[in-house]
Amino acid sequence: MTIKDQEFKKIVKKARLKNTHRTIVIAVLSLIVLIGLPGGLYLNYYNYGPFRGEKIAGVPDNHLVQVENQMDLSRLLFDFGSQLKFNTQARAMTVYFDHYQKGEKTTHKLIASLMTDTKSNYNGYLTIGISKGEKKLLVNLSSNGGASETTTDLTAFQYISLGEDNDLPGGAIYHIEEDHLEIQKNVEIPLIYIAQGGDLKLYDVMENNLSEENLKSVENVYYIYLIVE
Repeated sequence: MTIKDQEFKKIVKKARLKNTHRTIVIAVLSLIVLIGLPGGLYLNYYNYGPFRGEKIAGVPDNHLVQVENQMDLSRLLFDFGSQLKFNTQARAMTVYFDHYQKGEKTTHKLIASLMTDTKSNYNGYLTIGISKGEKKLLVNLSSNGGASETTTDLTAFQYISLGEDNDLPGGAIYHIEEDHLEIQKNVEIPLIYIAQGGDLKLYDVMENNLSEENLKSVENVYYIYLIVE
């Protein structure tokens, strides 16, 4: 083998090493992009990470999400309860309570409200609970340092606590349980529907529960909902 042949082989070997290194670098960078890009999009969508500002982590923009891992102790204190977290832009968030007796609406009451003069960021929590024994509807709506909290006595609406009358048919539907819900503006967003007495039927589709025919068949209905403007 001549000296020229040896030099040629060295050049080829170096070229192969460079190509191998280049291939490894490209593979590593591609892997970082494949893993990092979806991860970054996920973090951004659910408002995790350092750039979320005042937004609630784990909640996409313009959504309501049921809070996970609620304490079992709440079951001892409340007949029914729910805690939601939200991120949205709005001028107002208002919670209403309606009572129906045999299909007739006897009460329409504002029970919590936050308002601003212009469209603003609303990032916070909505907590609802009906206390055992005392039969009080407790509502707390909080966002960015502001809060609205009320207590409504449900004894005026013939409410019966769970276990108080075992012969009384009753049940509840939570509209937001596991999946996050996109907020629709200026429409009713059902939160909790409670029915007691009469020919009780509960449907997964809230519109069926609120139909005139179904409301007339139930002795008492307690309906809590949210409107975002």
